[in-house]
Amino acid sequence: MRVDFESSNARTDVTGKAAPFDRLIDVCDACRAPVEFSCRSGTCGTCRVEVIEGESHLQPPTPDELETLAAFDAPPSHRLACRSRLNATSDGRLRLRWAGDDP
Repeated sequence: MRVDFESSNARTDVTGKAAPFDRLIDVCDACRAPVEFSCRSGTCGTCRVEVIEGESHLQPPTPDELETLAAFDAPPSHRLACRSRLNATSDGRLRLRWAGDDP
């Protein structure tokens, strides 16, 4: 699966590849995506990403992820990169933008 990480600065856009059930945090690390991490365990919210396209390629959020997102009043299009996993689909495209990247 193709995973595009977009930013407000087009020069830092990157594309990565993901296999079924990969964690987004691993995809971010592998392609040096413009997404910041802090705790890497789903409690700080630093790695919130906006899902621009392809939400159906992600597994549903866990209760812990939903709790952290709620603490930040995050919109439904946001996910935590450290907690999100791809589903079994291997074809398609996922477009993301780091929520901390203000245009």
